[in-house]
Amino acid sequence: MSVALFPLILIMILFLIVPVIGLIVLQVYLSKMEKDWPGLILPGLFFATSLIVSVILLFLVPDDGTVILRVLFMFVMGNSPAIVFFIIYKSVHKKQIPTKELDKMTIHDLS
Repeated sequence: MSVALFPLILIMILFLIVPVIGLIVLQVYLSKMEKDWPGLILPGLFFATSLIVSVILLFLVPDDGTVILRVLFMFVMGNSPAIVFFIIYKSVHKKQIPTKELDKMTIHDLS
């Protein structure tokens, strides 16, 4: 590998990793909110995008006998970020519920 390609590869990796880390941090932040729906925004967006792309692929790809298999594969692979973000939501939001109940019990004991 040429030495001149090394900075280019580092820049490409940086442009791939930084948005992914940013989305994960955003998902954790949204999942920690008190209401339920903000944590479901990113999984919902990725699911809707995957569904739209699969439907478009279904109608635009010529039928050669394997189009359903390709669309199903695209739908499953497109939903992998949605599944990851939903797992993050469930794991972070589940930790918030006992704390909220404990706060309610403490307030009730003080009154």
